[in-house]
Amino acid sequence: MAETESGVLVLRSEVVGAVIEDGAVLLNLDTNDLYEVNTTGWAIVQLFEGGTRRDQVMQRCEQWGAPCNDPTVSRFLDVVIGDGLVAPSEWPASTAEIPLAGAWSAPTIEKVPDALQRIVRSPFDPTLPLAE
Repeated sequence: MAETESGVLVLRSEVVGAVIEDGAVLLNLDTNDLYEVNTTGWAIVQLFEGGTRRDQVMQRCEQWGAPCNDPTVSRFLDVVIGDGLVAPSEWPASTAEIPLAGAWSAPTIEKVPDALQRIVRSPFDPTLPLAE
């Protein structure tokens, strides 16, 4: 855990994102887990695309308008790190400027339960509706 506290973390290549109206959805292709993040959460995820440290995320969130040591940012990072959406990297942290679309709001991340598992496990299940 100490490595993830101070080391550079990067978004895993198995995690793909798609922007939606109020944020984004993230799909972990290894586990088929689907996550919804709000606009602030998406901006944080983008920081990991180039590699960043936890303390850099906290500082960037403060620049975006978060209170100092905002516990909502810590909880967001705990989920991102704990669920394996990011991985340690040997590369230096990026200095890319990621903008926040709109005003600061607490970052949210929600795992969508069983979003893809039923479809992936049984694509020909007669109880599932067909796409039209």
